[in-house]
Amino acid sequence: MSAYEDGAACRRHGLVAPARVDRWPNFGLLALMVAAGGLLSGVFLSFHYAPTMEAARTSVLHLQERVTGGAWLRGLHHWAGNFAIVLAALHGLRLFWHGGFKKPRRALWVIGCLIFLVIVGFAYTGYLLTGDERAYAGLGIMQAVAGSTPVVGEAAARAALGGDAISSATLTRLYAVHTMVLPIILVLLLGLFAYFWRCLGPARHHADTTDEVVPLTDYALRRDLIAGLAILAALVFFAWKFPPAIGPQADPIGPGAPDAQPEWFLLWVNELLHMDSLASIPNATFVLAGLVPGLLVALGIGLPLLFRNPERAPGKRKPELILAAVILLGIGILGARAAARAPATDAETTTETSGGETGNGPGDNSGSGADSDAETLNAAASTILRKFKCASCHVIDNAEDGGDSGPMLWRFGNKDGIPKFGDLYTRAYFRAKVGDPEKFWPDTGMVYAKRAGPMTPEKLATLERWFFDGAPTPKSGDD
Repeated sequence: MSAYEDGAACRRHGLVAPARVDRWPNFGLLALMVAAGGLLSGVFLSFHYAPTMEAARTSVLHLQERVTGGAWLRGLHHWAGNFAIVLAALHGLRLFWHGGFKKPRRALWVIGCLIFLVIVGFAYTGYLLTGDERAYAGLGIMQAVAGSTPVVGEAAARAALGGDAISSATLTRLYAVHTMVLPIILVLLLGLFAYFWRCLGPARHHADTTDEVVPLTDYALRRDLIAGLAILAALVFFAWKFPPAIGPQADPIGPGAPDAQPEWFLLWVNELLHMDSLASIPNATFVLAGLVPGLLVALGIGLPLLFRNPERAPGKRKPELILAAVILLGIGILGARAAARAPATDAETTTETSGGETGNGPGDNSGSGADSDAETLNAAASTILRKFKCASCHVIDNAEDGGDSGPMLWRFGNKDGIPKFGDLYTRAYFRAKVGDPEKFWPDTGMVYAKRAGPMTPEKLATLERWFFDGAPTPKSGDD
């Protein structure tokens, strides 16, 4: 190990950097600059934001439309969070490529991973605070994941929501985390990072084996000043040209816009939740949206312990690089699939009955050629729908009767642009809400009549098959 690598050069010469550097800027420093811009803009936004379900969206609209420079400030805050995630991720990938997580820089790697998680936490909690349908859908997923945690699910959900249901207490809690808890954690981690970095200095190029160093000021000025100014200019431009949108007011009575896409860095998780092939996994919501991301985080933090090979040259670390490439490729593919998935178009939502024509209403099986299995499924689903009086609150398929207090449930879509059922709901969401609506959403108006009996797993499975896989539409009127 060289003198620079073990910190002796830093102690002997003061703050220095290795003489040989690659041509890329210090993405970690750039991420810190961008995050500082996000924190400063957030201070101004906090003067106008109201963390309640009733006023959150209104306060954001007021900021954007009535406050001078408010739209630009919100754009700056929004894009700063996204830029910081990208830059911090690039910094981590660069360090990984050069073996910067190996001894003696293990502590710096772990602290850096925690800082990255805090940056992601800022962006995640921020997108849940807007009070629109997209944020409400995200809150519903957070509730579902927390509530499905083994053993401590109920306590975890209450801790996340600040009560038994999504409410103003939820936003107040998230706002406190976003504006107080995360900034304090970030400052502490940055202080700890600076302590270790003071002696170890910037990471070396993997091919650098000398002790030649230069003053840190030369290093920073030469490579990072221009890059920092360029990034800040891009941030200002994005804030002005691409202000973040805000959707319709969240509707607690409806399904919470389950088709809404989360922030881009969570698209891959959303795609996992939408994959029918994974829906049969026990406790799928927790496994796919909680356990899998958690294991990847643990893998990233534990890299220094998992790969103890002292070699830093990429050519001598093929297992590490192959594993990282497979994980990144998988996340990229899942994210691209989620981004490409859009609500069904009119052409897609006007047909898709088994007869090849637009559905003509409940029970219209003319020309469908439905086999006995389909008829059996239709009969069973029709019985359950009538018993639980689903049509009292919902218009199901193309039925002329049905209530309007709940969302329309159109299995095959509608020529007026109503999306089909499978494009709005995931199977996991369906099972959680229909299986026990009062537990899933305590404020719901979806209460089953006692005489209907419990929604047993068998009945739930029948409805799931009919809504997601069935063909012709049975009648679903009330008794």
